[in-house]
Amino acid sequence: MNSNPDASGIGDILERALSVVREGKQAQEAVDAQTVEAEAADGQVRVTATLSGSVKVAIVDPRAVRLGAEVLAEEITTAVNAALDAAREQAGLPGAMDLDGLSSKIEEIQQQSTQRMQAFMSSLAGAHSSIARAASEERNR
Repeated sequence: MNSNPDASGIGDILERALSVVREGKQAQEAVDAQTVEAEAADGQVRVTATLSGSVKVAIVDPRAVRLGAEVLAEEITTAVNAALDAAREQAGLPGAMDLDGLSSKIEEIQQQSTQRMQAFMSSLAGAHSSIARAASEERNR
């Protein structure tokens, strides 16, 4: 019996889990860094959106303010919706986070860690029983 608690592979499993989390974080950062743009009001309003849904509105041409509050609001809404639609469409491209793949990896790691932890606990219980038996025999002498 190996007395090294890591012999059951728990350290390897935890390292794999951390690796999966790092991959997910890197994928999310890559998604956050990608942007799309949309325009409205004949280019007077420009919206930049990230693939994670952040939006920045810019009035490119000061004449856009002359459109009136209601028309300008509609134009901004149109540009924001177009940018978000483009971001959702682009998010399906490679580089976007693969949540199904990430979930599968995590489930696999969970199953392996459960099996290894059960084996480790069984080994620990066996060692405890052996020590208790030896102590009992020593007392009976």
